[in-house]
Amino acid sequence: MSAHIKAISYYLPEKILTNEELSVIFPQYTPEEIYKRTGVLERHISGDSELPSDMAIHAFDKLISEHGIKPEEIDFLIFCSMIPDRMGPATSSILQEKLQLPKHSGGIDLPMGCSGYVYALALANSLIVAGTATNVLILAGDCTTKTVEESDHTFRFILGDAMSASVISRSPDNQIGAFLFGTDGSGADALIIRGENAKEKVNAELKHDSSLNKTMPFGKFYMDGTGVLSLTLKNIPPMINEMLVKEGLSIDDIDMFVFHQAGSFMLEKLRKKLEIPTEKFFSNNETKGNTSSATIPIALYDALKAGSIKKGSKVLLAGYGIGFSWGCTIVTI
Repeated sequence: MSAHIKAISYYLPEKILTNEELSVIFPQYTPEEIYKRTGVLERHISGDSELPSDMAIHAFDKLISEHGIKPEEIDFLIFCSMIPDRMGPATSSILQEKLQLPKHSGGIDLPMGCSGYVYALALANSLIVAGTATNVLILAGDCTTKTVEESDHTFRFILGDAMSASVISRSPDNQIGAFLFGTDGSGADALIIRGENAKEKVNAELKHDSSLNKTMPFGKFYMDGTGVLSLTLKNIPPMINEMLVKEGLSIDDIDMFVFHQAGSFMLEKLRKKLEIPTEKFFSNNETKGNTSSATIPIALYDALKAGSIKKGSKVLLAGYGIGFSWGCTIVTI
């Protein structure tokens, strides 16, 4: 039994934050300097009371309208986000009712951040190969801009909000290949959202209750930029090379490389270190920024629309980030 990526759609919040607007907030940087530093022209920002679960409903609606997917076809839901509705129950359970998925469907939350889509894809593939599921819905994305301090120009320059919806389905052909994963917990503090957990005191103002229409001012993001860059360059290139050897392939055999869209500086460092030709390295963070676990599926969707990848293309996907965690696979579109 095999699986393939049957359909992808995504949702972007209506509000757009441009470099011109950021330049007013941070007058020490011109719009041109912001673009030069980040490769981002604009990013979408979720509404004050908009949570990942709200965006997930919009993304699923687009999936239905664009691909004719029916809620009753889904027999498992993977909700990949670092920002749940509540500490309990799992947001996937809440979404089962809101999306009107069958009651016989399973559901799980996967708070893996930027490596999350590859992890979710591996889980979906395993469920299908094992015969446990036929159509797995992956809702991957975040409202990470809600975790950013207003004065933190680094994060405000690169982060955007988005939610993707993918359906992984049973297929006669094996279009999802092997997976490689890695974790280095010693780098957990290099990229972290403090607060909102059992270890640190959870104050009343850190709670969210949609029934009371209160917006949760989540814990704030902290990043050791140098540490994250070091961890990425140390672990991702060897993983990509190991995957190519494992599959008996070379860079020439891959039609497109789609990496987590962390930022143009990081992407270019990885591309050059791996010696991947520019035409085989897809990037779309110019108009979206870093949207956490949504970047890879959004890039796949955009690459298909642009004709950069086509039916039958062999694409290497790689995610990396908070944890510090990473993973990759090769899929045939």
